Amino acid sequence: MYWSEAWKLGASMWANSVALSETLLAANAVVGKRSRTIDAAMRNPLAADIGELGRMLPEKMAAFGNAGQAIARDWATMHEDMLAQGRDMMSLYTSGWPPNMTTLARMTERNARLTLQMSMAGGRALAPIHRTATANDRRLKKRS
Repeated sequence: MYWSEAWKLGASMWANSVALSETLLAANAVVGKRSRTIDAAMRNPLAADIGELGRMLPEKMAAFGNAGQAIARDWATMHEDMLAQGRDMMSLYTSGWPPNMTTLARMTERNARLTLQMSMAGGRALAPIHRTATANDRRLKKRS
């Protein structure tokens, strides 16, 4: 792994952890505020905040659908690299001793790329959920 990939991996892991923390904090605040909205609607349906109630499910479906699409695209790319890794591994097992250094170098480079791809895939999958949760938190804070 080159230093630039190691740096990218560290930056990706850090960004993912920050985004996950922000998402969890925002989700906690949004659930609390929306629970009160649901409670108020159950107590007095005629005064319910229909706009907020109607927004809850569609935005979650959109965010999680976009997250699913992002991870599916990344899985396809990673799957291709994992299959190539398996082919190279089998060629090492069947080629005798000493192992082919070109194959080992290719596997090492691919392994580094896969590690970075996996970390970045998590960030891309989290992005639409993070975007929705933090936007809702900001919007609901303005209303309070």
